[in-house]
Amino acid sequence: MIELANMFTEQKWSILKSLSMKSYSPLQLAELSNTSIANISQQLRLLEAANLVKKEKISNRDKGKPRTLFSLSDDYAYLVSTMNNFAQKRLIKLTNHHETILRIWFVDNIDAHYTLERLYWHLEPNLSLINSIAVDSSKPKISIIILADDLKSIKSRCDSFSLDGDYSITVLKPSDAFRRINQLKDPLSALDRLDIIYDPKGQLTTSIQNKLESH
Repeated sequence: MIELANMFTEQKWSILKSLSMKSYSPLQLAELSNTSIANISQQLRLLEAANLVKKEKISNRDKGKPRTLFSLSDDYAYLVSTMNNFAQKRLIKLTNHHETILRIWFVDNIDAHYTLERLYWHLEPNLSLINSIAVDSSKPKISIIILADDLKSIKSRCDSFSLDGDYSITVLKPSDAFRRINQLKDPLSALDRLDIIYDPKGQLTTSIQNKLESH
C-alpha cells in the first residue's frame, strides 16, 4: 500500500507544483528540477502509481517535440488534522466548492477567513455570473475584488451582504480589471498581495502572472 505522505516529499512536491501549471515531458521536468531524466522518471512512476499524475502519449508530433506529457490526474487535497479528539489524514478529491474553501483557508490573514466564507456562500447562487474573486487581506480593511460581466446583478447581490467587520467589495468588469492590472491601479495595484480564491477559467491568474513576470 502506498504511503501518501511519501508522495509529498520535496522532489515529488516540486513535480506536482510544476504540473499544476501545465503539462510537461520528463525531459522538461528534469530541466526544471536540475536533475536527471532517470530520477524524474522514477518519481513520475511513483506519482502515477498513487494516481496523482497521468501520462498522455501524443502521436504525429513534429520532430523534436515531446511525445509523452504528464499532467495532474485530478484535483486533490492531502489533509492532515491534529486537534483534540480528531487526528486524521486523508487524500480528498476536490469539488469546485472544496477548491474555493481551501483557497480561502490559505489566505494568510486568518481573521479574513470567516468573512470570505460567508461572502462566498452568499454569492453561490450567482456564481455562474462571476468570473473571478480575489482578496487583499494585508491591511486592516479587507479588500475584496469581484470580476463579473453582469455588474448590476452582482453589485445588487453584494449590496445585500452584511457582516460585522472592516471590509470593502469592488465589482469590476473583466476588461476593466485587466486594464487596472496593467496600469497597477487600485484596487489591483498590489498584485503580490492578492490571493485569488475563485478563478475557474484562470483568466485573472494568468493576467496577474503575466504582469508580474514582465517586471
